[in-house]
Amino acid sequence: MILGKKILIADDEFLIRWSLSEALSQDGYEVMAVGDGEKALEAIRIVGFDFIITDLVMPGIDGWEVLDRVKEIYPGAKVVIITAHGDRETGVMARERGAYGYIEKPELIDKIRVLVRGGLPDECDPGLLN
Repeated sequence: MILGKKILIADDEFLIRWSLSEALSQDGYEVMAVGDGEKALEAIRIVGFDFIITDLVMPGIDGWEVLDRVKEIYPGAKVVIITAHGDRETGVMARERGAYGYIEKPELIDKIRVLVRGGLPDECDPGLLN
């Protein structure tokens, strides 16, 4: 585990949750996955997370609301918006609203790994601090 770094994945698609959880767990992160925005906000309040990956389109509380609430509750947490229904404008809007990143689902796992590694450096590696 990379210094107890905790990542939350919120997506209503099981295969997305599973594949991201597997990939990031293999990278050494502590990962929790939930199926909707309401459960995501509950987990954030109870556990607290360093990095949150949220689908944009979910039933009930959507990814925009998750992003907005995280920025209020834990302004230091990094949030990445993922979606299969986005475009360039959606990516710009995500950044303007405070997201750390935005990824369209077909390119998901490799890009998520790059963003997580950049957003949660291993503090024990002195080479990353220079």
